Amino acid sequence: MKQYLLSVLFALGPILIWGQTNTKALELDSLKRELANAKTDTARVLIYAKMSWAGPNGPARLEFARQGLALAKRIHYDKGIILCGNEYAFKLVEVDYYSAIPILMEIKQRCERTNNQFELVRTLGFLGYAYSKFDFPKGLHYYKQCKQLMKKTGVTEDVIPINAAIGHAYKDHGSPDSALVYLQKGYQWALKSPVTLKPNGFLRNFGEVYYKKRQPDLAMSYFRRSIALSTEPDGEVYEGIARIYQDRNQLDSAQFYAKQSLAIQQKGNRSIYIIKSAHLLFDLYKTSNPAEALKYHLLASATKDSLFSQDKARQVEKLAFEERERESRTQRRIEAHQLAYQSQIRFYSVLGILGLVVFIAFMLYRNNRQKQQANKLLEQQKLEIQTQRDQTTRTLYQLQTTQTQLIQAEKMASLGELTAGIAHEIQNPLNFVNNFSEVSVELVGELREEETKADRDPELIGELLDDLTQNLQKITQHGHRASSIVKGMLEHSRASTGHREPTDINALADEYLKLAYHGLRAKDKNFNAYLVTNFKSDLELVNVVPQDIGRVLLNLYNNAFYATQQRSKQAETGYQPTVTVQTECVGEMVQIRVRDNGMGIPEAVKTKIFQPFFTTKPTGEGTGLGLSLSYDIITKGHGGTIKVTGVEGEGTEFVVSLPA
Repeated sequence: MKQYLLSVLFALGPILIWGQTNTKALELDSLKRELANAKTDTARVLIYAKMSWAGPNGPARLEFARQGLALAKRIHYDKGIILCGNEYAFKLVEVDYYSAIPILMEIKQRCERTNNQFELVRTLGFLGYAYSKFDFPKGLHYYKQCKQLMKKTGVTEDVIPINAAIGHAYKDHGSPDSALVYLQKGYQWALKSPVTLKPNGFLRNFGEVYYKKRQPDLAMSYFRRSIALSTEPDGEVYEGIARIYQDRNQLDSAQFYAKQSLAIQQKGNRSIYIIKSAHLLFDLYKTSNPAEALKYHLLASATKDSLFSQDKARQVEKLAFEERERESRTQRRIEAHQLAYQSQIRFYSVLGILGLVVFIAFMLYRNNRQKQQANKLLEQQKLEIQTQRDQTTRTLYQLQTTQTQLIQAEKMASLGELTAGIAHEIQNPLNFVNNFSEVSVELVGELREEETKADRDPELIGELLDDLTQNLQKITQHGHRASSIVKGMLEHSRASTGHREPTDINALADEYLKLAYHGLRAKDKNFNAYLVTNFKSDLELVNVVPQDIGRVLLNLYNNAFYATQQRSKQAETGYQPTVTVQTECVGEMVQIRVRDNGMGIPEAVKTKIFQPFFTTKPTGEGTGLGLSLSYDIITKGHGGTIKVTGVEGEGTEFVVSLPA
């Protein structure tokens, strides 16, 4: 297969803008020996096909292909007729494309009849090349058919460099921009092709395109590079260089390269290009040497008459007409087949619909019977469901009542702990009030005694009055302290009104920290802990419900003290219970961080910590509602967040975030 692809590429090389391969072609002498020793005519046909692309370009290749085609027809060898016919017609295009087209039409029909898709791709490409020489639209039509068939059959550009061929046609047609698009696509394929080829043909075509785009310097550069890469002289390159020199009025150089171009085209018997080169030489000599110009004019005319004879043109027109008629008949057969197929589809569709109607009628009848039976069952189930629903309603009511009682119990438990802390906390201001009152009574006695004296000391009286004033101020201060503690207790005990008010979060956090600590100390006199506070000094007031946030903080503090108390019971060496409270601003949120160095929380428990009735405390020591209520207060009541982090055995941190 690889050798066959190489043969195809060698055949396309001179026309579809490829130069020679870097590898040496099969030796013609070796093939001639094979031909002499061949045992069968079919083998000889295949050898002729190989010889048609072996050796240098020229008439010899055309003759080998012609002999192979003649032998294949004589023995009625379809494969050989198609293979050698394609090679012969392709090489004949540049010599006499009017004669090449009938051969290609015959090969096309044979390929379609034998379903030889691979060779049909080549034939369509060759037809596009042949027609593009004198009928660009029809040539483009065959090129597009070729490209569609390549896509359908998976044939790659290793067989037909179709983009390069279309670019070549656009270039000859005088559409340099379109030519450049397709040539660049073909050139990209060439660079990635698994068959090692020199892209000198592309360079020549790029030169011709840029010449048509009026960029002669760039065109000359491509022509020079093409000559450097070519292993055989390229007449079209020399013609392009000659035209550039003609435009520059360098007639000697133009005549030199034009003559070289004509000699190369005559050697290859390429009639189309002989006419072009002869016309160019006529233009170059018509003013300086009329006799020489006449010679080239006669050469061009004779070649043109031979190539464009009316008989050949009429023959091609007849073939084109027959081809259109054949395609029309094929199209009509396809359409008739499609109509018959559609009629058959409609018939079976009607049968299918009729069967579907019968099936639906049967199903409706059966469903109606089942529906009647189902209605009876539904009535029974409806009664059962009603009974179950009534029972469920009663159970739900009982559960709601129980939940309300449990929540109230949690609040009362919280209130009990708070009350114990308040009782301990209020004792200090009351002691101060009592002590300063007793001292003040003594000061009043001293003051009266001093006033009864005849020689009373005004300075002493002033000092006594100052001390008495300070004591009264202290009494007032501690009285206010006791009053605020009682007020806080009352606010915590009453139901939340839900009314938000600007609140000093630092003061609220500090107040409930002390109350929670003293509440635990009231239960366990032996418990002590370090209280570390790190409050942001310039924290702004936050709109919250103070009672609700107080309950949240009290729950977090109680849990923190409980955790440190449990760890302290393990009698670890050097362990000191510590609870840290920190406030800060993070973006548009105010954060309250409560951290302890207690027992910590297992990783598996963290996802359940805020669920109702979930607790890590022993039975009877917690309801499991404290953190659940706290979560609802922060997230639902205030639009904030509450998160827990920590490591088991090292401690826990709760982070409450409130919108600032």
